[in-house]
Parts: sequence; structure tokens; C-alpha cells
Amino acid sequence: FIKHTDKDVLSADRTDTSRISDLEIPSLYWGRDGFVAEAPAGELSRAGVTGLFPEKDVVIIEGAKDIPLPRIWVGTPGSLPPGIRGVFAFYDRSGATGDGERVFSPGQEAELAARIVRFHERIADNQPATLVVEGEKVPLKGFVSGMIAGCIGGLILPLKRVDSLKKGAAIYLKRRK
Repeated sequence: FIKHTDKDVLSADRTDTSRISDLEIPSLYWGRDGFVAEAPAGELSRAGVTGLFPEKDVVIIEGAKDIPLPRIWVGTPGSLPPGIRGVFAFYDRSGATGDGERVFSPGQEAELAARIVRFHERIADNQPATLVVEGEKVPLKGFVSGMIAGCIGGLILPLKRVDSLKKGAAIYLKRRK
């Protein structure tokens, strides 16, 4: 989940973490109750979202209307401002029951979740492998994605302690000099 705001979110205090961020190096401030990531100012792109959540199929982002992503608009179809693209569903909090295909309302959350799954499956069916290089998702044709998944799966399955790949697998390659 990512939440976007127009307010300042980084601490105004001069901390070690903020000094590192000033050097354009992302940092993580970790404490007993959780952690906060800090990064240099700038726009979050689709590649940036993929880099933050490389293993996730669906990332919920509140706000960030400028990023070209498939989206659910919270409001009626008539409330969609010009220039907002990629809307595949609407969630009308104040409306009557939606049509359950494109417009949803309170009480139809399960149908909306099913719509998200159908949308994702339509795209993911011919994409058994995902490639992320330097935090950016590399577009793959279905054939190439299948070849990568087949080759790597064939190498991994015979390994000890690997019984199945039903839940997927993540591989991280170290930097090469």
C-alpha cells in the first residue's frame, strides 16, 4: 500500500537519516514500532513502485493520479476529472448498488476484489515470469516469460529443500563488476 499526499512527510529535524537522503541515497529508519523509508524528493514512477514491491502482483496506491497505472476511481463515473486515464472500475461510496462489473458500492467489496483478480489474471496468464532490473520491470513477451520460467524452474526444482514452485520463487542476482 502506498499513500500519496501533497504535504511534507520527512522530518524537518536534521537527522542521520535525512543527511543520507540529502546525498540521494534511500534510507530506512527502523525502530521498535516499525520503520519509515526516506528517499530523495522526486516523483514516484511506475518503475519505482515495481522496485518497492517487486514480488507483488497488486499494489494499492492512494492518490498519485499522474502515474500511468490501472486504477479504481473512488467516486462516480461522472466525477472522473479529464486527463485521468487507466480507470477500469469505480467505487461509489455514496451511491446505490453498482452494476458489479464496472461500478461498485458499499456491500460489493467482494465483487470488486473479484474484478481486480480477473483484471490481473487476464494480464498475468501468459506471464509466468517477471523480470525486474535495477528496480524497473522489464516488459517481456509471453514466449520469453515462459522460457525464463521454464529454464529457471527446471534448475530450481531438483534442488534439495525445494518441493514445489506453486507459490512462486524469487531470485536475486548480485551485481556484476
